[in-house]
Amino acid sequence: MLTALNIEDYTRHGAGRLLSLLRRNRIRVEHRYCDAVAVKSIVYERRRGRVSWTSVDRFLKDRRGQLLCPPELELPQDSGFRRFHSNELNRRLCENAALYLVRELREERPGIVLIDGAGDYAPLCACLLDYTDRVRVVTDSPRVYLEEADRLLEEKGAVLRISTDRSRIRDAGIIIAPARLDEVLGCADDAVILSGESPACPQPAPVIDTYTFDLPEKFRSLCPGYLEPMYFASALYTLAGVHELGGAIFSRCCDGRILHTRMSLLKQLKARLSAQAHT
Repeated sequence: MLTALNIEDYTRHGAGRLLSLLRRNRIRVEHRYCDAVAVKSIVYERRRGRVSWTSVDRFLKDRRGQLLCPPELELPQDSGFRRFHSNELNRRLCENAALYLVRELREERPGIVLIDGAGDYAPLCACLLDYTDRVRVVTDSPRVYLEEADRLLEEKGAVLRISTDRSRIRDAGIIIAPARLDEVLGCADDAVILSGESPACPQPAPVIDTYTFDLPEKFRSLCPGYLEPMYFASALYTLAGVHELGGAIFSRCCDGRILHTRMSLLKQLKARLSAQAHT
């Protein structure tokens, strides 16, 4: 069961504050169900005094370490209450976005670089090589990829280029980095970087690290109104095992400055690649 928590504060509402003080704090609990997914929404109505976290805890049971709550909600320290956070779905959406772009741009044949220090994303290479032969992996775990390269050559006749040299990133048109970037890449400033997490440091090129899609209606009806839908989707995927969401392709994505649709991002990439081809 997914457990969501919110605090509704009625103590600072001007003229209505006096009426609010005449009422006691209370807790509302609502259950919603869809297929095998159950969601418990706990809302604490604070009308006077402090929040009684002991009262809240009675409804949490063993879920206090994986609470779904809005980012502005401050949980008490040293209480065992923890806000749920995971990049698992976002990393998968990053991979899906990369495959979508490479498939749509196969005639333009952009140079693709996958950055994977630990060797966690080897299966992605087989999918990329279905659309282009210009795939290079930059990794600190070459042994993992050498085994994958041998398999792909034998089964598909596809050549996977592997390197530990970061300078190989310079000529890439699309850089795929599902895990967090902890270093500054030596890439061109007109490259497109796709990542599953916000980078630890500024990069020479914009980093697309936020992906959104429309939740199916049956899951939208489960989402409490105080939660952001993509945050809720992450919990469905990671905690509730709704793995069908892992097949989603973004409808919009953002690099921190510009919000792209699929079509606007493709148009931008095609324009860059065309300009590069004529220089």
